[in-house]
Amino acid sequence: MLGNNKFSIYHSQSARISLHILYWIVFYLFILFVSRLSFNLSLLDPINVLFSCGELLIIVLIHYFLIYFTFPYVRKRKWLIVFTNLVLVYLISVTGAAVIFKVLKESYPESAIISSYHERYGIHHFTKLFSFNSALWVLINIIWYTIPGMFIKIIKDTYENLQEKLAIIEEKNAIELNFLRAQIQPHFLFNSLNNIYGLVIDNDIACKAVLQLSDLLRFSIHDGKKDNITLKEEIVFLTNYIHLEKIRHKEERVQINYDFEKIESKELPIKPLILVNFIENAFKHGVNASIKRMWVDIEMREENGLLTFRIANNKAKINIASAAPETKGNGIGLSNVRRRLELEYHEYYSLDVKETEDIFEVVLVIKLHQ
Repeated sequence: MLGNNKFSIYHSQSARISLHILYWIVFYLFILFVSRLSFNLSLLDPINVLFSCGELLIIVLIHYFLIYFTFPYVRKRKWLIVFTNLVLVYLISVTGAAVIFKVLKESYPESAIISSYHERYGIHHFTKLFSFNSALWVLINIIWYTIPGMFIKIIKDTYENLQEKLAIIEEKNAIELNFLRAQIQPHFLFNSLNNIYGLVIDNDIACKAVLQLSDLLRFSIHDGKKDNITLKEEIVFLTNYIHLEKIRHKEERVQINYDFEKIESKELPIKPLILVNFIENAFKHGVNASIKRMWVDIEMREENGLLTFRIANNKAKINIASAAPETKGNGIGLSNVRRRLELEYHEYYSLDVKETEDIFEVVLVIKLHQ
């Protein structure tokens, strides 16, 4: 879900890799300089070079392990996994140090300082894993060196999150502005609908359609501006929309099936005007005059806060190359919906779009939060 990040400071994947490599090269030179002082050796002494390489390897492993396998669980507050990962980081650090000094001791047995370090940090017994010297090694040589990378990562993520939040605000403002530009005076619309309702009051189907259209307009104008609505309100809105589509399309030509009954909690919050895009797409691009018998299946389920929305429709067998732009696939508009899902739900959603020669299907799963 978190593949290409539009707000990343990196312009491309190659730039990302290059900056990471540059960072670790600079960091290696820093370790080389500090180790030279500890061993009292020349900067390019083979012992110093090999030790710095080994220590850099451990730091790189721990850095990316913390970023990709620990930080995500901190955000999700899964503290048991975080604690387990930190214990693993400790063991990797201590074991790595022991391996480095063992290799150096075997390579340079005459070096007194290497023998001293091997005796101090080597794992000669299981209890050495948790000795004072081992803990001191992790604290000074690993954690201290890891902090700069973690600090840079936190600053980077904070900046990107800020840019993302600003984009959400700008996008919402743009949507609202476009809506205000496009809408006719709401009072005029509602008054007109009331007048039409009075004219068709003896026609039950027409009356029902006018009322449903009025509810849709009212929802779009008022509830559509809210940050969240309840699932119950969303279901009422979608049901009204589907009923109007049923009136538009004759039942003998378009079979419309929907099921919104498998909902555990209808009071859960959801972002307004997201699901309707998929239904609109199905009718706009799925219902084709060239097919004698069309169908649209819509299903919504919610269990333990996990909402699953599925919509599928059959489609005409057309020549994609020669088709008009507006008829090329059902996926038109889905990119905008996907973008909004990224902004509103981040990693708490999955969107699966399947398309065959005959069927177009969308399955959206959202983790709804109280």
